[in-house]
Amino acid sequence: MDKPNLSQYFGGSEVPPASQFFDEIGTSPSDMIQSVYLGDSEETQPITTGVFPTNMTTSFTEHRGPQEISFTNVLPTVSGSTAIPATSLPDPSTFFDTIGPEPQIGAIKSNIVTSSVLTEAMDGLSIKAQSSPKGSFFPEREVLTMPGLVLEEELADALQEVAVKYLGVSSAGSRGVVRAEHVSRDEAGLRELLRTGYLRAAINLTATLISAAGQGAGRMHRPTKHTPRSLQLWLTRFAVMCRIKLYEPLAKEAEPFGDFSKPDMFYQFYPDAYENRTGSLVPFSLRLLIAELPAHVGKPEEAMDRLYAMLDVMQQMISNLNEGRTEDGSGTITLEDKTESLRLWTGRQTRVLHSVVNCAIALKDYRLATKILTTLRDQSATPQQQRALSSALCRVSLLAGHVKAALLHSFTAKEARHHICPTPDVREYVDLGLIDIAHGKYQDAYNNFARAADQEPTNIMVANNLAVCLLYMGRLKEAISVLQKAIHSDPERGLNESLLINLCTLYELESSKTNEKKLNLLRMLCKHKSDTIPNVLECLKLT
Repeated sequence: MDKPNLSQYFGGSEVPPASQFFDEIGTSPSDMIQSVYLGDSEETQPITTGVFPTNMTTSFTEHRGPQEISFTNVLPTVSGSTAIPATSLPDPSTFFDTIGPEPQIGAIKSNIVTSSVLTEAMDGLSIKAQSSPKGSFFPEREVLTMPGLVLEEELADALQEVAVKYLGVSSAGSRGVVRAEHVSRDEAGLRELLRTGYLRAAINLTATLISAAGQGAGRMHRPTKHTPRSLQLWLTRFAVMCRIKLYEPLAKEAEPFGDFSKPDMFYQFYPDAYENRTGSLVPFSLRLLIAELPAHVGKPEEAMDRLYAMLDVMQQMISNLNEGRTEDGSGTITLEDKTESLRLWTGRQTRVLHSVVNCAIALKDYRLATKILTTLRDQSATPQQQRALSSALCRVSLLAGHVKAALLHSFTAKEARHHICPTPDVREYVDLGLIDIAHGKYQDAYNNFARAADQEPTNIMVANNLAVCLLYMGRLKEAISVLQKAIHSDPERGLNESLLINLCTLYELESSKTNEKKLNLLRMLCKHKSDTIPNVLECLKLT
């Protein structure tokens, strides 16, 4: 018998090391193109760089009232800011790690996700199938997952449309636009669109590929066969739709999947195709994305319920493993497999806890966020993890208005940093700068951010923070100069949502005649960017 493949639990797990999927605490998924990663991470240390990373900035943009707070602006004074440019996307080989030819299937352990509902349904289906003439048995629709495309029309290049409207056809025409028909209609073409940042074209291509799998427009509520490949395509589509904030069609297309507990979401539903393989077809990252989805549309409580449901199952699996049994508790497990399984599931448990912290922040439940982060820090195995979590606790404390607690956490982070490097780094200077801002010490904050800029001159987040401090010190023109320099020195990195919004806000504070400056930014976007910014008009404040 082949060695048990741990990828069955909550779906496949063959993903490049250190990939992250919506577990940057305090950072909107719309700020992270990494969310397009397929499969899941088996890293047990995602928090080394993933918890409240250094892309934190104060913001002087106008915020909506508490009743309008959404999951993407839950940090009114400390927020994620740095979008990932197309040039810094992961290598194409890191995408679609399980898409393509079906994997060779060996004998696999059963899955604890196999609930009593699944067991009863499978038993009933088996009895009915055996008693029916060959080829005449069809399962009830209630036990089937029947998705289909809701977003039927092709998405146009949003940046091109804005360019035509404000710069004219001749100027916009010089911008090269890549569409779905310009690449091969397969996974390789989809990789290319994702790599170059043409996200709307990528969504259009996923529609073509999903339609070829029999789940396209008009197929919702109709029986269909599911495979790891088809579910990976849905994961890609949903992740990119989330990146460009197409939440309404995303929610409608995700609805038929429910909680992925129906029998046709498991390998044993297809015995002819997968022989003795058992467990879930569903990638862990797809489960996590759908669990988080309500938080992106202003329903963090519902997302919290879904995430805790995932944690309950995972905790039972970890408990079984600690007792020397398989994840589902059905048998014993070797020490080697136990170690590997615990590494996989504790890492995934941490990722889900990161998402719970995001929801807690959205609900302004800073006590819960602090409790979870403290527990994770106490369980940390490395100074890097301890340092990152202490920094996260510092910033959560600032959100809660507990400046003294933030200072204590920054000291703890500093002590952990001594085990990593002897001198302060960007993260430490940013933490100190944010604490200074909380005290109203803008000159001291500026000095700390300037030290961070000395270490990383192209760090856009630091430039944003410098501009904020200069603004509050009454040095408006210098603030504008800092942001303009950040864009011109590194257009690919500098032309991101938060910096553009901040710069256009400063333009409006400087003068009422700002249109030409905004149009110059639009020209730069056309020259250097593809289609990664969800709302160009909002960023440039064009009317």
